[in-house]
This record gives sequence, C-alpha cells and structure tokens, in this order.
Amino acid sequence: MADTFAKYHCNYCEEDVNGLRVRCLECEDFDLCLQCFACGAEIGKHKSGHSYQFMAGVFQDTGNFSIFPGQGHWTAREEVRLLDAIEQYGYGNWEDIARHIETRTPDEARNKYISSYIDGSIGKATWKPALERLQLPIEHATVSETGPLSPTLGSSLPQQPHSTEENTILGYMPHRDDFEREFDNDAETMIAPLFIHPVDDEDIDIALKLTQVDMYMRRLRERSRRKRVVRDFQIVPQFFKKEREKAQVPPKKKSKDDREAVAEKLRAISQFQTASEHHNLITSMVKERELKTRIRELLRRKNKGNAE
Repeated sequence: MADTFAKYHCNYCEEDVNGLRVRCLECEDFDLCLQCFACGAEIGKHKSGHSYQFMAGVFQDTGNFSIFPGQGHWTAREEVRLLDAIEQYGYGNWEDIARHIETRTPDEARNKYISSYIDGSIGKATWKPALERLQLPIEHATVSETGPLSPTLGSSLPQQPHSTEENTILGYMPHRDDFEREFDNDAETMIAPLFIHPVDDEDIDIALKLTQVDMYMRRLRERSRRKRVVRDFQIVPQFFKKEREKAQVPPKKKSKDDREAVAEKLRAISQFQTASEHHNLITSMVKERELKTRIRELLRRKNKGNAE
C-alpha cells in the first residue's frame, strides 16, 4: 500500500517526478526525469549506456502524462499524434494535423511543433547538426559566369526564331515554348487518374502513388533534356535549312569528307555535350587524323629516300 502513494524523485537533479520517469535496470533504485535522461546524465555508478525502462507516474494512465511540463499541458498521447500527423500529412497542413490530434486547434499544433521540435532543445540537437552535414563548401565555386558550373548552366535557352509556316509544321507554340506533341507525349496519362486520400489510403497505397509520380518526373526530365539538346545543337534550324536547300538545288551525290565522317560516328555522344564542346571534339579528331596522315606520308618519303 505504501508504494501506491510513493513519490519519486530524479537521482540526478533531485526534483520530484510526477509524470513519466526512466528507471535504470542495472542500478538499484535509480530513477531519472526525462530531461536528465535526454541529456545523458551520469552520476556515481550509473552510466548513460545502462539498460532502462519507462515508468508511469502515480495514478496516471498510459499516455496521459506530460513530456514537456509547462508547455500547454500536452499529453504524451497528443505528442505522438502530433508527430504521426506531421509525418502523414506533411509540415504545414495544420488543419489535417489538428483533426488527427482531435483535441488541439491548428494554431496550437503549429506553435507546439515549432516551440518543442524546432526551436526547442530537441530541434537544436537534431536540426542544426543535420543541416551542417548537408552544407557544401562554396569557396571553390566562384568561377567565371560562363564556366561549366556557372548559374547559366541550368537557365533556359533563348527562343529560336521560326517563321509562322515553320511553327505550324512543327506544331510549335512560341509563347508557351512548347510543342503540340512532345516527346513521350503520353507520359501524363500515368498520373492523370491519381488522387491521394490521406484518410482512406493505406501506407502502401500512398507509397505506390508516390512511386508513379517519381516515374513521371523522370520521364518529364528526359523530355526537357531532349528539348534542350534540340535547342543547343540548333537541330530544327538545320532541318529547315537543308529542306530549303533541297528545294532550291537538285541533290548531288558526293563523298563524305573527314569532318562529316567523324561527325556521323560521334553523333550518339552529342547528347552528353554542349554544341561547342561537341564541335571542338570533332575539330580535334579531324586534326588528329590529318596529322597522322601527314606523319605516315613523311615516314614513307623518308624510308623511300633511304632506300634510294
């Protein structure tokens, strides 16, 4: 009967513990409050690595105790519901989060999460180290504005001037910078029927739908990449230029020169380079061929001269 009305105190800070406490399973009669336990408090023979067990306070039902005393009297059950709702609905959807908690308003849920898990001790101990690990050194990134790592790398290319007739043939809409029929034109059908029901959908259903969205985004990136290659290499203007030349001058059969032959062989890798890089590569390889041919000719003449 005495244990029923017993009071517990923290063996580290000597404060009374009326709510949840942590009992060491390796030290005799050793209890810690949640704050001291979270700080890894050690005293005497007790070490922070010892086995432990959470113990409820006197006359308290599981989940009705307070983890953060003095912060709006949030119970442990409400804390768990808050974190579960943020994981399920995402940060910022406070209306849905409040409905999940059932006993708190959207403003209370928002203020609680920010004060305890972002600005509080938990946030300071977790967010800051995580952000520091994500930060990348930038002292070596201050290169030329036209360098390979410059901000212009991801910028959109200027619109290409085409006549109205050419735009009609291409199905190109210059004001939208889009085509009536894009590469992989049916990609949107993958996500068109998708609709997420946060309450009714199970975790596996949501995961499947998110996977479909990820697949769609990959196809969308490939579409943008191909469009950028077309822009960078001026493929459309070259096409119309050749069409006009065919209409004006009858085609003549001619043998390919070295540059055309090299360009034909390297066409497959052009998508992995910019137009200027690809042009320089072709020029270098043609020059290499010419030098090798010249060297072989000089060696032949040298050997012929020695023989004579």
